[in-house]
Amino acid sequence: MRLAEAVVQRIVQTGNAAFSLRGVACMSQCKRSCIMSLSAPGGFTYVFGDLDPERPDHVDALLELVSRYRGVVEGFLERNERPESLRENILGRLPPIKSTSALITPLDMGPEV
Repeated sequence: MRLAEAVVQRIVQTGNAAFSLRGVACMSQCKRSCIMSLSAPGGFTYVFGDLDPERPDHVDALLELVSRYRGVVEGFLERNERPESLRENILGRLPPIKSTSALITPLDMGPEV
């Protein structure tokens, strides 16, 4: 939880705590640690890996990501809208169940059984 602790320290320093934060001991990404995920009700969920809690640019980018995420519909951020130091670190972007995004295509599975 070194990454979570580094983020908490930065939040305490800046006084910017307008969101909830949880530390998770294991997110099953051993080959890509440290990782973080960002989600909100009705918003896309993002997962980033290969983050270094010793790199201030990674910690700052995570806080910047939260700010950008909160400012767009469904939290959807194109690659170029994410902080630059996180663009190569994305492991996944998952849409909300009731997304209105053009990325989502309902699939026809034929007549109901």
